[in-house]
Amino acid sequence: MASEWLTVQQVTDAVRAAGYPDSAATLRRMIDGGDFGEQGTSWYRTERGGYRMVRRSAVEQFLQRRAEGQ
Repeated sequence: MASEWLTVQQVTDAVRAAGYPDSAATLRRMIDGGDFGEQGTSWYRTERGGYRMVRRSAVEQFLQRRAEGQ
């Protein structure tokens, strides 16, 4: 069963599969900047290590907005 939460690498893989060449570093900045929604709702940072975890639905919404040119 797929997790509701994705790592930055999984987000990168999904974005690249959709045809966008963004790097993991760029996507981390976009996550921190709010492009994937609000922290605590659409994404969070783990207590240990500070890894970002992003909801699968937030990634899907991001890709949809991007495809629409927003």
